[in-house]
Amino acid sequence: MRTAHPRPSGPVLGAEEAHAGVQQRRAELGGRVEAAERVREQLAQLRVSERSERVAIEVVVSGRGTLLGLTLGESTSRVAPQDLAAEILATVHRASDRASEQVAQLLESALPAGTDITELAADPALAEDRRARAVGHHRSTEPDDDLSEPESWLRPVQVRGGR
Repeated sequence: MRTAHPRPSGPVLGAEEAHAGVQQRRAELGGRVEAAERVREQLAQLRVSERSERVAIEVVVSGRGTLLGLTLGESTSRVAPQDLAAEILATVHRASDRASEQVAQLLESALPAGTDITELAADPALAEDRRARAVGHHRSTEPDDDLSEPESWLRPVQVRGGR
């Protein structure tokens, strides 16, 4: 018994037309790949510097907001440690925000229209930290005595038959 093959619903293309269509799609794809590679290189090279407005601090972050450099001026030695830590974090957050904006601009040029770029460019860890600070549950910069190891982990080992 022979199986009937469905007939194409549109016009049937000749070999030359089909080949031209494939070549056109290949060229379009090649252009997109090249554009994506350029954006990837730009993202890899992206660096953002930010200076503190109150203390002699300068930070450099990557496009992902990773801290790459930290410069502390002499005046930082006169600042309380917890205030210095808070100012460093605030400066890093401002730099990360600017980096996210620049990443969004780069991605916007390479992605299809309508793509939610804010989700792609945002640093989820930074957003989580900001939410925690907004409700008053931020991590302290002070040492936490509760983080010490319980004594049960440090039991002495008794060796039998030894000295």
